[in-house]
Amino acid sequence: MSSVGGHLGSDTASGGIVRLSGADGNVRIALEGHLDAGTGDALVDTVRSELVHQPTRIDIDLSVLVSFAADGAQALSRCRDICARLPDGLHYRTEGGAGQLALLSAFEREPEVDTFG
Repeated sequence: MSSVGGHLGSDTASGGIVRLSGADGNVRIALEGHLDAGTGDALVDTVRSELVHQPTRIDIDLSVLVSFAADGAQALSRCRDICARLPDGLHYRTEGGAGQLALLSAFEREPEVDTFG
């Protein structure tokens, strides 16, 4: 489902919620509850399905995230990788707390770059 003018809420088995909304080529994905591997997979699936509609920008809102697991936070860096070609980019929104910690955890290590290849 294209997010333009639409809303989607999906609960994962872990209790995390992925909410989707958007308009005018901008997509907003809000994560609520607990970000674990299942919620992270749902996030990545949502991002991939929205990329089919060629949005200009995607925002991932982590401001109401309650908690996270390391394997869930990894989904945030996967989203960065799959959104690398968005015209206006991928943006994360945090207001401290679990969302900010999840984001810091996701980017704790930079990807390894092969300098000899």
